Amino acid sequence: MNADDILKMSKEDLLNLKVEAKEQNVDCLDCLRCFGCSRCSDCSRCSGCSNCSRCSNCSRCSGCSYCHHCLRCFGCSDCSGCTDCSDCSRCLRCSGCSDCSGCSDCLDCSGCSDCSGCSRCSNCWDCYKCRSQISKRFMVANIQLTENQYRQVMGTLKGK
Repeated sequence: MNADDILKMSKEDLLNLKVEAKEQNVDCLDCLRCFGCSRCSDCSRCSGCSNCSRCSNCSRCSGCSYCHHCLRCFGCSDCSGCTDCSDCSRCLRCSGCSDCSGCSDCLDCSGCSDCSGCSRCSNCWDCYKCRSQISKRFMVANIQLTENQYRQVMGTLKGK
C-alpha cells in the first residue's frame, strides 16, 4: 500500500484502516496506546515490550510488571526510571543492575538491597554512595559505620 492507495480510500475504508492500526498489538490484553508490544496485559503507552503486565511508558522491556519509564529491563517489578536492569524490584533510576531491591540511582550493582548512589557493588545492603564493595552493610562512601551511625546519616539526608 502507498500514499495513492490511501488517498483513494473511502471513509469506511479509512475507518477500518484506523481500527487495524489500533489493534496492531493483537496478542496483548487491555493495553492502552502501546506500540509494537506482544503478549502484554494492562500496560499503557509502552513500545516494543513483551510479556509485561501493568507497566506504563516503558520501552523494549520483557517480563516486567508495574514498572514505569523503564528501558530495556527484564523481569523487573515496581521499578521506575531504570535502564538495562534485570530481576530487580522497587528500584528507582538504576542502570545495569541485576537482582537488586529497593535501590536508587545505582549503577552496575548486583544482589544489593536498599542502597543509594552506589556503583559496581555486589550483595550489599543499606549503603550510600559506595563503589566496588562486596557483601557490605551500613557503609557511606566506602566507610564502614555502625547501624546507628548509618541511620543518623540517612536521617540527616532525609531532613529528620
